[in-house]
Amino acid sequence: MKKNFTHLLLIAFAAVFTGCSSNDDNPEQKLIAITLQEKYEAPTFSILNITSSAEITSPVYEWILTKNPVNQTTDSIVGNTKDLRFAAIYAGSYELTLNVTSGDKKGSKKTIVNVTNEAKNFSPYITSIFDFDPAPGMFANDLYKDGFKKEDMARTALGRINETSVGYELDLGGFGGSIIVGFDHTVVNVPGQSDFKIYGGDLSDKANPPAPGLIYVAYDKNGNGKPDEDEWYEIIGSQHAKANTIKNFKITYHKKAAGAPVVVGGPNDMFTDREHIFCENNSAESYYMPRSKTKKEYYPLWSSQTAVTYQGTRLNVDFITARPGQTTLWNFTPPQWGYANAVNPDIDIDWAVDKNGNKANLPGINFIKVVNCVSEPMGLCHQQSSMATRFAGAADLQLLKKYNLKKVK
Repeated sequence: MKKNFTHLLLIAFAAVFTGCSSNDDNPEQKLIAITLQEKYEAPTFSILNITSSAEITSPVYEWILTKNPVNQTTDSIVGNTKDLRFAAIYAGSYELTLNVTSGDKKGSKKTIVNVTNEAKNFSPYITSIFDFDPAPGMFANDLYKDGFKKEDMARTALGRINETSVGYELDLGGFGGSIIVGFDHTVVNVPGQSDFKIYGGDLSDKANPPAPGLIYVAYDKNGNGKPDEDEWYEIIGSQHAKANTIKNFKITYHKKAAGAPVVVGGPNDMFTDREHIFCENNSAESYYMPRSKTKKEYYPLWSSQTAVTYQGTRLNVDFITARPGQTTLWNFTPPQWGYANAVNPDIDIDWAVDKNGNKANLPGINFIKVVNCVSEPMGLCHQQSSMATRFAGAADLQLLKKYNLKKVK
């Protein structure tokens, strides 16, 4: 992310800003020559890059919203870098003033942004799945049909989501399983408000508890319509700084070799193989996933690999059996916010940080990645083999508000 850009955190809903004033008529402010286009045209839900330059050394920039047609909030500081990224949800004529100072010299110039309504209604829900990569687990092949390739899995997953808008739960499998989704518009970053929501599993489900998922977001800065690897930013949630959160956790899942003997406990065993998939991690733990008689192969059937390794952040969820001596019901503590399957599923784009932990200051986002961040062996459990992240879609909260649509719980 270039440092010479800042973003306007949706002026249409700005409620808390630092007040200031701008005086274009002060002759002293004309001492610095500023180059700034007088007018811009932009549709709603798009990012406009407003560029400027000042003929002075060591300039200090300050962008002020001096006219807001939506809620009349004005004289608000909305940026402090040379160039400004502007986004709006509602149409109207917005006036911005750029003040530049350097020592005792000052300059000021205005620009108008005429925002027009979107030509057609956008979907408040995701419209694309770019990648669907469940880790080995009980439902890894839930969507699989003979001959499917990875792209077929993503297409089928999107079809399941679209059938309900939200509600159909896609299973991402164990630690490292992931999904990448996209909207048909930019989800605008609104100051001081939640911007989108992640739909997931039932947190009261003790038999098949949903694991939290790390959330990454991407802004389509190059406009190519797809999430490029260098565009991802992590959403920092409530567990991020906790001592029991493990960074760089690594786990490897080993596919059972063809022809290898199965291990069962007798003719009435509920499992077809108690040593179905061997798992080992860099915390010196190893265990087997047992395969239930009622479930398909646990290792992704479209994959040609015999082993797969995932690495990333692992959260602690205080995972224990609900009653001593049984492995069918579980207690766990979901994170409070900032993750899929958290107590609060609403996400603020302002929580995004870059790879160095610095605030990303994104004007909005186009893509979301959800990654299972829990690894909890569940023993010989008929319901599940390891905690799986469940993903049931995502929604743009401001678009739901604009279109006066009911927010799905």
